Amino acid sequence: MRKMRLFEKFFSITNKPSYKQITLFGLPIYKKFFTTEEEKSFYAKLPVVNNKIVFMNYLGRSYGCNPKYILEEIQRRNLNYELVWVINGYPDDFEKDFPSGVRFVQYKSKEFIKELSSAKIWVSNHHFAKQFALGLAKKPEQFFIQTWHGSLGIKKIEKNVKVLTDEQDWEQYASESSTATDLWVSNSNFETEIYNEAFWNVKEIKELGHPRNDIFFKSDDEKSDIKKRVFKTLEIPEDKKVLLYAPTFKDTTSLSSYDIEFSKLLPILKEKFGGDWVIVSRMHPSFRKRHYKKIKELQNTYNANAYPDIQELLVSADIAITDYSSCIFDFMLTQKPGFIYAKNIKSYNSERGFYYPITSTPFPIAENNNQLIENIMRFDYKEYKEKVEIFLKEKGCVEDGHASERVVDIIEKVMSGNYERN
Repeated sequence: MRKMRLFEKFFSITNKPSYKQITLFGLPIYKKFFTTEEEKSFYAKLPVVNNKIVFMNYLGRSYGCNPKYILEEIQRRNLNYELVWVINGYPDDFEKDFPSGVRFVQYKSKEFIKELSSAKIWVSNHHFAKQFALGLAKKPEQFFIQTWHGSLGIKKIEKNVKVLTDEQDWEQYASESSTATDLWVSNSNFETEIYNEAFWNVKEIKELGHPRNDIFFKSDDEKSDIKKRVFKTLEIPEDKKVLLYAPTFKDTTSLSSYDIEFSKLLPILKEKFGGDWVIVSRMHPSFRKRHYKKIKELQNTYNANAYPDIQELLVSADIAITDYSSCIFDFMLTQKPGFIYAKNIKSYNSERGFYYPITSTPFPIAENNNQLIENIMRFDYKEYKEKVEIFLKEKGCVEDGHASERVVDIIEKVMSGNYERN
C-alpha cells in the first residue's frame, strides 16, 4: 500500500463520471471531459442573452483573423454587446493583445459550452466540433456566423480531403457544426463554390469579403504604424527589409520540406531588390517548436510564432514565401512579391489535393533552393502585378476594405431581430 501511494505521487489516473484525467509528477497531462445527460439538459435550458457574442479564432490560439476585425468594428461603433473571446492557454499570455471590454473563456472547458449555449451570436473561423461532441445544442434563436480561415486557397479542405473524412468522429461533429451555421462569409465567387462543395448542409453564403483583409486597404500612415509595432515587438531594426516565411500545415510530421537555405537567400535579396534583409519565420502551430530549434541559430532570422496576428506580419513584410498556405492569397492584395517554395508538390497533391493547378497562380514556383534563388533573380514586377490582377478577377474576388463593416451591419440586424434567414 505504501509503495502504491508513493507511485501515485508521480503518476495517477482519475476516472469520474464527467471526466478522465492522467497526472504525471503532479501535473495534469491529459484531461478528457464527458457530458452527462444532466449537463446537456442544463445547457439546453440556459436562456439566450440577447446582446452576447462569442468569438473564436482557430480553437482559441490567438487574437487574430476575421473574428478580431469583426470585434474591433463592433467596438468602433460603440455597440452595447457583451463580447466573449475563446482562449486556449493562460489569460496573462493573452491580455496584452486585447482591447478592453472583452471577457475570456477557456477553449478546453465546460464554461465555454455554457457561454455558447447562452450567446445570441457565435462568430468563428473554425468548427465547434469538440463542443458539439460534448453536448452543445444550438437554439433556434441563436445565430452562427462562420468566416473560415482560408482565402482563395488552393489546398482542398474538409469533406474534400480523405485524411479528414476517414476520421469518423471528426466528420460527424464537423458536419453538425456546419449544419448549425446560419451564414458563411465568403470573399469571392470561387470561395462560395468551395463552401458549397466542401462543407455540409450549407444554408446561406454572402460574398462580403474577409474582415481580416481590410487591413491591406488602410491608409499608408495606418500601415506604417502597424509595421512599427511589429518591428518593435520582434526587435527588428527599423532600416531592415523583411522576407516573411509562413508555410502551412502538412499531413506529415517530417521537416524535410522546410529546408530553405536562408543564409544564401539574404545576399540574393539584397542583390535583386536592394537594402539589408532579415527573415521573419512564422510556422503553423503543429510545427513551431521543432522548426524553431532548427532555425534559432541562424543570423538575421526572427521568430514570429508568438505574434498573434499574421495579417500584421503580412502588412509589414516586403516579400512573402509559403508553400500552400492561403496567407499568400491574402498577401497578393498588397501586390508585393510572393513566392512558392514547395518540395513535395506531387505527393501533397495526391495526399490532400488542389482545387486548381498551382501553376495557375501568379507566384513563381520552386521545388528546391536553386530554383527559388533563380525565381527571385528573374522576378518581373510588372508581369507579376498583371498576373495578380487577372487572378483576382477570374476568382471573382470582392475585397475592398469594407468587409468588417458589412458583417457588423448583419450582426446589428440579427441583434435587433430584423435579419431574414434563408
